[in-house]
Amino acid sequence: MSSETSSRIAKNSLFNVIRTILTVPITLMLTPYVIRHLGKEEFGIWALVGVISSYAQLSDFGITESLIKFIAEYKAHDDTQRLNQLISTALVVYLLLSVVSCGIFIMVLPFVIEWMLSIPQVHQGKATHVFTIAIILFSINMLMGVFGSLIIGFQRMGYSNLIALTSTVITACGTVIFISHGYGLSGLIYNNAIVTVFVIVSNVFVTKRLFPRLKVNPFTYFSREILGKIFSFSWKVQVTNLTQLMVYQLDRVLLSHYIGLEAVSYYEVANRIATQARSFIASIFSPMVPAASALHATDEHEKVAALYRRSFKYMTMAAIPFSFLVIALAHPFVRTWMGTGYEVSALTMQLLMAAYMVALMTGPGAFILNGINKPQISMKSSVVAGVMNLVLCLTLVQWLGYYGIIIGILISIFVSGIYFIWNAHRNIQNLTWDMYTQSILRPFFTALCAGLALLVLDVIYPLTGYVVLSIVGILYSVAVGVAMSSGKYLDDFDRLTIMKLNPLKVIRF
Repeated sequence: MSSETSSRIAKNSLFNVIRTILTVPITLMLTPYVIRHLGKEEFGIWALVGVISSYAQLSDFGITESLIKFIAEYKAHDDTQRLNQLISTALVVYLLLSVVSCGIFIMVLPFVIEWMLSIPQVHQGKATHVFTIAIILFSINMLMGVFGSLIIGFQRMGYSNLIALTSTVITACGTVIFISHGYGLSGLIYNNAIVTVFVIVSNVFVTKRLFPRLKVNPFTYFSREILGKIFSFSWKVQVTNLTQLMVYQLDRVLLSHYIGLEAVSYYEVANRIATQARSFIASIFSPMVPAASALHATDEHEKVAALYRRSFKYMTMAAIPFSFLVIALAHPFVRTWMGTGYEVSALTMQLLMAAYMVALMTGPGAFILNGINKPQISMKSSVVAGVMNLVLCLTLVQWLGYYGIIIGILISIFVSGIYFIWNAHRNIQNLTWDMYTQSILRPFFTALCAGLALLVLDVIYPLTGYVVLSIVGILYSVAVGVAMSSGKYLDDFDRLTIMKLNPLKVIRF
């Protein structure tokens, strides 16, 4: 992996980290506020809005990932003609998909609300209203998302993260305003509409600035060849997306159907933290898709292998200690954040974080394999995860109730993760198996010891309060960081790459 590539990835990763660090506290502060004003059942409906939107994402057919990959390739060759063809062709496809999918989702919505989610009749009117608007907003976002894909494909994550951060602030302010004035669930979805308009306008403005030669004209630039390339890649991504939804979104559907909306609320409290933690770590490595695409476009295969080796090592350094920190502080954090009565949520968070830690290990490989035009590897492992999760969760929720779903998720993610790494190793040249033990063992045992110390500390002296938790988290991070940096685990290239994460050096667009 060249110094230039590592610098570009480090810069874009840091932008993702900064955006996540700033947005997560806003999201967390809003959750208890929303629950207090809506109640647990209506909050459960709001949690299901995210599930509905996620399943609506299937109508994207994996095109977003295709766009990012091909935009990065054409940008590497400075091929303006191809870029214009790609954007115009994608807009035509998105327009057709958004109209058709929006109509289908709205038609089947009564069936989803009454049978699949088993929402009580007293809440069905609100649910229908909110879900309908959510689906329309998703269709609009899908159509205009091509401009956001161009920003990412150009590897200018500073802009995309600034837009995301600003939209989070707007969401937070709007949430407080609408709920405080008594608009409830309807106010939350109207707020989402305002944010949608902001994101679209911002993406279009930045796109014109980054690519002034952009010409959107479906009649002139529509290309059947480009269309074929998009779908030859995207159908594999689509299968992956479908099976990923069976792992990460099926949980709340089954809870709503078999147990009820209150169970969805308890689960959502835990899932929000675990998902934010997983997204935080994954965001560090997402710039590898356009970076790997650019390397693949210039036939630098050895650098792709080096990128995988380094990125897997860095993932273990980030994901394992961070996951153990979340697991160790789950109970004191939930006590501080939500108050008493949410012990189930704290245990759920610990179990989910253990599963997500395994899932994160596949992240670098998935990003890189998609970037080098091998999305079928992620597709196969996702099919394994999705099918196993569906069977296990449907069976275990009836045997074990609430925790049966979490056990199903744990087993399916672990098995599919091992299967993915085995396949990734076979499809990326110049890799050796000992790289995995060399990368994993030290972070695992270091974080395990430090995490156990925190659990013991919480038993002896119950931790509470954000200040106390912050201090404990910092001490944990310092201890793990010192242990990781000693010895020969990090080489000179690793240390240089870590130094490039200095915010003062890279925060500029």
